[in-house]
Amino acid sequence: MNNMQSQIYLPKLTLINKAIIVLSGVLFVLDFVLAKSGMSLAGVLGLSAQRVFSGHIYSMLTYPFLSGSIIEVILNCLMLWLMGSEFEANWGTKRYLSFVLTTVLGGALLYLLVVGVFFQNSMVFSFPLTGLSGIVGALCLAYAVIYPDRLFSFLMLIPVKAKYFCMILVVISLYQGVASPTGVGAWGQLGAIGMAYLFMIVISHRNFKLLSEKMG
Repeated sequence: MNNMQSQIYLPKLTLINKAIIVLSGVLFVLDFVLAKSGMSLAGVLGLSAQRVFSGHIYSMLTYPFLSGSIIEVILNCLMLWLMGSEFEANWGTKRYLSFVLTTVLGGALLYLLVVGVFFQNSMVFSFPLTGLSGIVGALCLAYAVIYPDRLFSFLMLIPVKAKYFCMILVVISLYQGVASPTGVGAWGQLGAIGMAYLFMIVISHRNFKLLSEKMG
């Protein structure tokens, strides 16, 4: 118990994560206000195969900053603060920003691939994907790789090592994506997680480290 308590701490909120949290909060409030008039930001900033294939490429970067509920905003932003701030502090702002953008694009690409191949003739083709869950899933993967034995609280109750928490997250996302058409957004999260793994492999490669030192 004492060991678990000693690993629970609140890191300083760093620049990129602060910007993401503020932007997500502002857009959630704005979307809530616009909804009263029958408007929605999801149709503009959310990621849908129909809009991307019609030329709205920018939505591949804007979709994470919208959320469907206040609980989703709070939980995802909390995870960004607790995990993301540590990575940004250790990696530096430039590398952390590269990580975030890489995982966001990875999630978008896999989601568009799955929807474009299997859901062309369904409502899912035009349904907008939103939320920070892809970035959070990517952070969980990175955390599990770097700090595999640190403890998370699964369902806020059960202490689970980071490496097992990430496995549970991937299994749940796979089940959602395969078992239910309404859960196809889970493929976006899996894409982000997969890209995070590739990112970790690349930055750990000796040649990449040498190149980074020369460019740094």
